[in-house]
Formats: sequence, structure tokens, C-alpha cells
Amino acid sequence: MLDLEGHLHRVWNPDVRPVMEEALRCYTAGAIRASIAQTWIAVVADLTEKIVRLADEDDGQAKNFRTQLLTAQQAGLTPEGVSAMQGVERSIVDTAADLELIDTITARELERLRQDRHLCVHPSLRMMGETYQPLPESARAHMAIALDGLLIHPPAQGRKVIEDFMAHVAEPRFSTSPAHLTATFFTRVRPAARRQIVDLAAKHALAELPGPPEIAASLLADRMAVSLKAFAEKDHAMVATALAKSLDRLRRAEGPVQLRAAARLAALDVFWDLIDQPLADRLDELVAQTAPSSFWDTVPAEDAEALAMTRVAQARSLLPKLETTFTSLSANNRALVMARHIAPFFAAQVPGLLSDAAGWRQAEELTRTAVVPYGPLLSVDSLQQTLQAWAANVQCRTAGGMLALAVELYRTTAHLRPADRSIWVSFLEDVRAREPEPSLYRYDELEVEIGA
Repeated sequence: MLDLEGHLHRVWNPDVRPVMEEALRCYTAGAIRASIAQTWIAVVADLTEKIVRLADEDDGQAKNFRTQLLTAQQAGLTPEGVSAMQGVERSIVDTAADLELIDTITARELERLRQDRHLCVHPSLRMMGETYQPLPESARAHMAIALDGLLIHPPAQGRKVIEDFMAHVAEPRFSTSPAHLTATFFTRVRPAARRQIVDLAAKHALAELPGPPEIAASLLADRMAVSLKAFAEKDHAMVATALAKSLDRLRRAEGPVQLRAAARLAALDVFWDLIDQPLADRLDELVAQTAPSSFWDTVPAEDAEALAMTRVAQARSLLPKLETTFTSLSANNRALVMARHIAPFFAAQVPGLLSDAAGWRQAEELTRTAVVPYGPLLSVDSLQQTLQAWAANVQCRTAGGMLALAVELYRTTAHLRPADRSIWVSFLEDVRAREPEPSLYRYDELEVEIGA
């Protein structure tokens, strides 16, 4: 059963909210006819505001309604004005349906409300002079339908909100905030339009379909995937259904498109749930091809993004070559992959980067790229292994930039305090045993930072 009081707080129009609150008070007090009449007043006020807003945006049909409304208002309480306003009320539900502010089902339910309102305020409509006695259940049902089908939704048309979504995804200042995406294009959108938006996002994320000319198809697909992840937080099943409907597009796509799609959707468990063995084999084959032809070649950004799928357990399970390809990379390339997505799985790889550093500048670059950024994810044990590798490798220990980077790493591991203090003290002792005075690499700045 719909929580009426909870939905009252979600009514988007602050002028309409008090009207519905009064309708609920009437219902609670047993004034059922008054409750139904108040609910209809709220519906008319809400639809009027929404249609006028569309008229302000230059919608032709909405402008006709606004003209009719202004004519009635200018006539005032004259017989002509009252008659004109009755005409506005008589057509307002149909106008809203034509403008896609409501769907046909909601329109039918609101039309029933209008008829019941007439019976409540015009008892003479009944034969034999009987007074209309609506059931309390009818009043509650009308309030529930008005709230859920209309009043909690901002003024967004079906097609219009879908167009607005595409325009937002394509604009340079696209917002990646899940809260913004869901509030604007999901939570406050009608169910039918919501499904269409999710379907649209799924199709683009999987197949890199062309969109507005001002944005590349691959970038549009990346942004659609961001939106899809936000929507999945609200309705996991809806996103799964949308992906399932468009999965054949992925099967037919070219190899690079398939790999990019898997990479951008890697964090969605519903995506991997849909991958069957033939498609998994194809993706696994593509992953194996991302390894550079030479061990020392730099992995391209697109391939690094694909290999970053290693962070996802489902991906590693379905694509056996994924982890082996990643671990076969050079330290520099592993760091590039790890930097694409700071993820818990990669934290265990941090000590190995420092062990493999073969030069001062390489040690500094590895530490900046994929050691310090992983500080917040390190455990006491992995921090100890990292610092042991650091101290043992002369290329790390005696690189000039590593002195300041050690301080940065200490600051990023604040979540381990105070359990990590002995580890840092041991690191200082180890380094200084290997670098006796007057060595410049005794990490005095770190000593000051930790107060050792």
C-alpha cells in the first residue's frame, strides 16, 4: 500500500503540497467528499503549472492551453469566465496526455477522479435526490494515484526527458555524479520513460551507436555506461533486462568495440552474468591480443583500460587469459593498468612494482603512478611488504624523488594508524642500515613526519 504521507514530501510543486496535505487531513477526519474534491484541485493546479511551463518552452499545444487559461482568468468570475475555466478543467487531463506529461493509464484514472469530484460537489447529479456517499477507500485510491502518477513527478514529457538525457550525455559538461543522473533521469521520471532511457543507455554502451554529431560514438558509449551504473544502483533488474535485450548488438560488433564495451561495463556484475561461453571465449581472445609485441613497449591507453578488467573477479573467472596477460606485463605497464582504476585487487601488486624498478626515474614514476595512489587500500601486511621492497631495492631507496614520495605514502596510509608505526620505524632502520651517514638517502623528512 502506498505511503501517502511519505509521498506528500516528494510532491515537486511547493504550492500543490499544502493542497494535498489538506486532502489527507480531510480523509483522516472522515470528510471523504472534501478529500476527493481537494485531490482534484491539486491535480488541476499541478497540471496547469506543468503545461504552462511547456508553453514557456514554446510547445505549440501547450501555448494553446495557456491562451485558453489566460482568457478564462481575464474574464474573472463572470459567467463567461466560469464557463471558460470549466472548459479548461474539462480538457486538462487529455491535454496533459497529449503532451506526454502523463500516460494514458494515468489519464484514465485522473478522469475517474474528475467524475467522482463532480458527484461529490454536485449531489443533484444522482437520481431520486440521493446524496453521493463515496467510500473512504475511493478517496485513498484517488490520492494514491494522483501522488504516484502525477504530483511527485516534475514537468517532464516522455519524449522530452529522453531527448534531455541524450543532450546531457553529449554535452561537454556531462555530470558523472550518480546522484544527479538518477535524480534527473531516473527517480523522478515516469516508469515508461525510465525504461526507455535505460534501454538507450544500454544500446549505446554495448555497441557504440552513433549519436549527436558533436560527440564521438566511443565517448558517448563511455558516458552511457556511467549512467547505466548509476541506474543499476536504483534498479538492478531493469539494467539487466536492458543489457540482455541489446546483447546481440555486442555479439555482432567488431573486436575493438567488443573489448571497449566489456571494459566500460566491467564494474557491472549484471553484464558478466549475461556473458555466455562463446562471447567469453571471444573476449578472452581479444584480451590476449592486448599484450605489447615487445616487453618494453608501452601499452596503449585503450588496451590498458581493457586489462584493468583484471580487478573484477567475474571477469577473471570468465576470461582466463586476462590475469595472465596482466601479470606478464612490464612493471611500467602494470602500473599504467593499475592506475586506470584504483581497486583492491591491484593492491597486492604494489610491492612487486618496487621490486622490479630498474632505475631511479622508473622507481619514482612507478611510485607516483601506482604506489602512493594505492596507499588508502594497503593493509598492514601489504604496507610492510611494500616498504621492505622499497628498502631492499637500491634504485628505489636512493632515488632523489623517493624521499618526498615516502612522506606522501605515509600520509595516504593514515587509516592504518597506529598499527603501522612499527613498520615505518623498521623501514627507517632498514634504510639507514643500508645507507650509513653521510648518505643523503636516510629519509630524514619521513622521520620528522612520523615523529620517530
